[in-house]
Amino acid sequence: MSKKLYGTATGTTGILSVMINEAHTNATAAATVKAEDTSLSIGDAISLDIGYDTDHTVVFNGYVKKIVRSIPEDIYEIQAFDVLSRAKDYFIASANPDAPFTRFQINAEDLIQDLLALAQLTNYTADPTSFIYAWTIPAEINLIGCYDICKQISDMLVWHLWADSTGLVHFEDRKPFIMAGDTTADPALQFLGNVTYTTTDDDLRNRVVIYGANGIFAEAKAASPYLPAGFYKTAVLASSLVIDLQSMADDAASYNLASWNRLRESLAGTIEGDPSLSARDIVKVTLSDLGIDSFWYVFSANHTWSKNGYKIELELRR
Repeated sequence: MSKKLYGTATGTTGILSVMINEAHTNATAAATVKAEDTSLSIGDAISLDIGYDTDHTVVFNGYVKKIVRSIPEDIYEIQAFDVLSRAKDYFIASANPDAPFTRFQINAEDLIQDLLALAQLTNYTADPTSFIYAWTIPAEINLIGCYDICKQISDMLVWHLWADSTGLVHFEDRKPFIMAGDTTADPALQFLGNVTYTTTDDDLRNRVVIYGANGIFAEAKAASPYLPAGFYKTAVLASSLVIDLQSMADDAASYNLASWNRLRESLAGTIEGDPSLSARDIVKVTLSDLGIDSFWYVFSANHTWSKNGYKIELELRR
C-alpha cells in the first residue's frame, strides 16, 4: 500500500505546500506555508507536522512573521521563523544607560541563559562549559542584539546555539562536522539522482587572532598541508564584552584554530522525505563509487512538501 502525504499547520486549512529551511550556520530555521485559508496573525505561534499518514511528526515550531494573501487565487503564504527569532528581534537597551545588564564571573552557559531570558526564551538546555566570563571586571551589556551577543559568546568557544523542532534552545559543543563519539543507529541514506562530493579550502583558516578588552589579545597558528609553506589564512574574533582575561583569549584562539584549520568536505543530494531527519543529525552514507562508507553531519536540510511529493535537499559534512 502506498503512503499518503500528511500535513498540518496551526490554524490553517487546505495546505498546498510547506518549505522548511534549516542549517548549522543559520540563526533560525525558516518555514513557508501556502494554504487556502488561515486564522493565523502576525506573532502567533505556529507548529508544522508533516510526513505521511503512517510516519509524520512536528518538524517546526516558531512564530509567524509575514502573511501574504494573493488575489484572485485567494491563497495565503505564511512565513515563520523558529523561536530563536525572539532573540534576533530583541535589542538590549537599558532604560537607564548607567544601569545596563550586568554580570560578573559567570559561566558561559549561565550568561547565555540570562540573556535569552530577556527575550522571553526560557525553554533552554546547555552543556557545562567550565568557561567563566567577566572574570576581572563586570560585563556590562547594552545596545546590542540579544542573539548577536549570544553568538559572540558561542563563537569564542566554537560552541553552537540553535533551537530544535520542539522549540527547545540548545547551547552545546556541536561542531559543523563529525566529532569523536558521533554515531547513528539509522540505515544508510538512499539518495535520489545525482550526488555531488566537494572538498575545498574556502573555510580553512590556519591563523586565528583574538582581540579582547584592555589590550588583551592572542594568536594561534599552524602550518597547513593544503597551503604554501609559511602562508596563513587568518580569522579574527573580537569582543571586549566577553574576553577580559589573557587565558580566555589564549583558549579561544586555540579552540578556533582546531576547528578552522581543516578542509571542508561535503556531500549534497536529495532524499525521499523523512520527517525525523533535520539539520545537526548524524547519518550513515555508503557510496561505493566514491569509496565512502562513513558517518556524516547534516549541515543543512531543506524540506519541500507538496501534493506532488515530499523531498529533502541535504548538505552533509564530515
